[in-house]
Amino acid sequence: MSAVVLPFLPLPIPGPFHWFALFVTALLSWQGATSDYDVTRPIAPQCRDKQVLLLLAVASALWTPMLLPWLVVYCGRLRGWKHHAMMPLRLLKAYLAWFFVALLLGPSGAPAGLLLILGCVCLSHYVKPAWSKARLGPRPWSWAWHNRTHYLTASAYCWGWARFISPKTMSQVLRRVRVADRPVNFLTMAVEAAGLIAFLDRRLLIAALLATGIFGLTVALASGILFWENTATTVALALTVALLPGHDATYDTAFGWPAALLALATLLLSTTDLLWQPWHLGWWDTPFTARMHWQVETVSGATLGLYNDFMCPYEREYGRVLGYFLTEEPVLHGHLGIVWDRHLRDLLVAADGDLDKLRTLKQTYGKAQTNGEQAREHVAFLTTMFTRLNSGVPKGPLPRSRRWLKAPGGQLYRWGDLPPHRGEEPVRRITIRYQERCYRPHIGEFALLTSAIALEIEIPLPTHD
Repeated sequence: MSAVVLPFLPLPIPGPFHWFALFVTALLSWQGATSDYDVTRPIAPQCRDKQVLLLLAVASALWTPMLLPWLVVYCGRLRGWKHHAMMPLRLLKAYLAWFFVALLLGPSGAPAGLLLILGCVCLSHYVKPAWSKARLGPRPWSWAWHNRTHYLTASAYCWGWARFISPKTMSQVLRRVRVADRPVNFLTMAVEAAGLIAFLDRRLLIAALLATGIFGLTVALASGILFWENTATTVALALTVALLPGHDATYDTAFGWPAALLALATLLLSTTDLLWQPWHLGWWDTPFTARMHWQVETVSGATLGLYNDFMCPYEREYGRVLGYFLTEEPVLHGHLGIVWDRHLRDLLVAADGDLDKLRTLKQTYGKAQTNGEQAREHVAFLTTMFTRLNSGVPKGPLPRSRRWLKAPGGQLYRWGDLPPHRGEEPVRRITIRYQERCYRPHIGEFALLTSAIALEIEIPLPTHD
């Protein structure tokens, strides 16, 4: 009965937040509609899902409840529920929940409540990392005082970020920026924790949102991790709050001590994973990385790097730690060489690229992740993917001349020792290498310590029979 009555109820007026929701929907629709196909699966259903997503996005602009099937298609069919899109998606879910509550119970006082919940959802994804960093050491400021954040940039460079910069130039940059580690660390925690007091005043909320948006761009420059969905959404929310009419008392109850205490309770509950679960983003940075690298040999004999951007829609997986199941080497760290034990960080720094010391550390602290079943599945996936690409199956919905219209990825590790493969020629062989690299801060050197072939895959070439 309620489903029949729903279309005839008077719609609540969300004001500027309606346009904010439309912007976020359009942003994520762009990402979902332009991402590449999984060419190991039938293309037609994937193409249809992208078209349905765009139609639902337009429909949701006209009638907000259509966001519900849009979320089903984006999160389910197009695998949009990923780390970098979680915050914008939670904002859309919060907006949709507010809409239904206001629709059924009446919009009285609801706009201020909507502002409060949207701000809490957004800022919780920064407060949680500050809390995680505060728990890394014996004191809340241990991470800010002892972490050597410039190691993150050094490891990202080894991983595949900004390799168009020469090693000598990058070493000079690291020598200059390392003196700013502690100020940057304290500023990072202050920006991330600013949400705890943001609702005391409208200007504080705008400043906190803009600061976190700028912080996202800084993270991208330093590490190659691009939270573009978060950054664009946060800045859009800051602009929405800034454009709220100053003479309108509708939103006044969202600020002041009562609102700030309610927001503080909400943020603390989300930090402890009792409401929603932002990611823990706290670790110690090290100068040592071990990573799997993919390269291809084309029919003309060219050897090219197979970087994570070409592996869309799985660019995030191929930009992180995928492939450790192919090697028997014990793995010490996570993405970009991060560890969660300061003592291990200190031992890796002291090893300074010495193979014997690193071998001892790997045997003591590392863990081999060899898995034969995952290896077979990986070989089958790559074989099927490149066999189909060799036969002319389209890589994505956009032709090669329009690839610049594609939404950016979140892991910018698209450079390396070899020129990138862009699909110009058929591939006849894939070689997967296990490589260990280390930045030696005392002499400013990027050292390749180990480079061993983990696997070679022969790809059948298309025939003209």
